[in-house]
Amino acid sequence: MTLAQTYSWIFYAAGLASQKLPATFADVMVAADGINHAVPTHKEIRSSVSWSMAQGLISKIGKKLILTKEGISLLNDASACSGTAYGVWKYIEKRFSGLGVDNSLQISPNTMKTEHGDPPDQRPVEGK
Repeated sequence: MTLAQTYSWIFYAAGLASQKLPATFADVMVAADGINHAVPTHKEIRSSVSWSMAQGLISKIGKKLILTKEGISLLNDASACSGTAYGVWKYIEKRFSGLGVDNSLQISPNTMKTEHGDPPDQRPVEGK
């Protein structure tokens, strides 16, 4: 999974989990499982939340999470553009890519560490 996919997945889960009350990390894990039929690791949640907080999309109240006004707006835009959970996730992923999440990195399911994806084209450029 790319970083943009992971960050958007966890952001979406945090948004779903915190609709009525601030969400615990356990609430986010349950919502993430509902979206992707997979339970995120603590590292995936931690890095995704940290990035979303740096972007002003999530904030903390004690140890619980809520979306900011900007985060709510993004989630509402995503929901308005798609009728499916997958479509909402993809919309958010695209927006996160535009905010600078590096999609050249992937998280290896074997090691849970980031790895470079396919290397860039190494063909020589004409005239150089």
